[in-house]
Amino acid sequence: MKTTSLASFALAFATAAIALPAHADPLTIDGNFADWGVKNNGTLAGWTPNNGVLFTVEDQSNANGGYLSPGWGGQAYDAEAMYLTWYTKADGQTYLALGLITGHDPNTPTGGNSYGRGDFAIDFGRDGSFEFGVLTANRSSTLLQGDVVSTTNADWATGLWSAPGVYDPAHSPYVTKVNTGTDVGNASMAISNSFGNMGTLGGNHWFYEVEIPVSAFGNHWVGSTPSESFDVQWTMLCANDIIILDPPAATVSEPASLALALGAFGLAGVARRRRPVGR
Repeated sequence: MKTTSLASFALAFATAAIALPAHADPLTIDGNFADWGVKNNGTLAGWTPNNGVLFTVEDQSNANGGYLSPGWGGQAYDAEAMYLTWYTKADGQTYLALGLITGHDPNTPTGGNSYGRGDFAIDFGRDGSFEFGVLTANRSSTLLQGDVVSTTNADWATGLWSAPGVYDPAHSPYVTKVNTGTDVGNASMAISNSFGNMGTLGGNHWFYEVEIPVSAFGNHWVGSTPSESFDVQWTMLCANDIIILDPPAATVSEPASLALALGAFGLAGVARRRRPVGR
């Protein structure tokens, strides 16, 4: 599979990295990634955001039969990049902001061999238990797009794969969308129209932009910084491709690790992992 990665960029900056806060200026949630510093200029560097934004990138072409991991689908099911930052506004409230670039059309219907968009899943403690989902679509008459929902893993639908390349929907561990749970807050959300010229591999792309008041997370986030380690995951309803971003814990001393140092330049999390979760 032909992919583009920013790992080499990260290594180039490693020796010069200076510890900076993992937050940026407040964003306008309008589906435009310009204020993140991302550019669709047809270059690898276009994926790189502003300082203070953590991110991970794995763009791919339709080589290797469209295999993505854990499933197939090529560009039409490619989860390409995720961005994350947090900031405190003039009103004194702190917000977690997420950005996602994908080759998956958000208007893709679910039916037959077609699968629609999934929800953002947040795992505090990085223990495979997803405490919150942020809905990208209406899931019921009471769980609506933009809702922040408190969940257990049993509240989530799962994908088609029990392991990379193994089709087994009955035993899939990969969470995709929220079925049930408790509504604990509301996020601002915008989804862009399609755009091109992103990176070097071509194709159509869409950008999701989300802003979540961290008060919805309760004791998991107290004050202006997270209280514990967490990661954020997104996939579509089939889980053909999964993207995960692991921010460094705010309680880790700076500079405590290479990942945290790179985070100062918006380069932490450039290596994506796909991880099944316990149920």
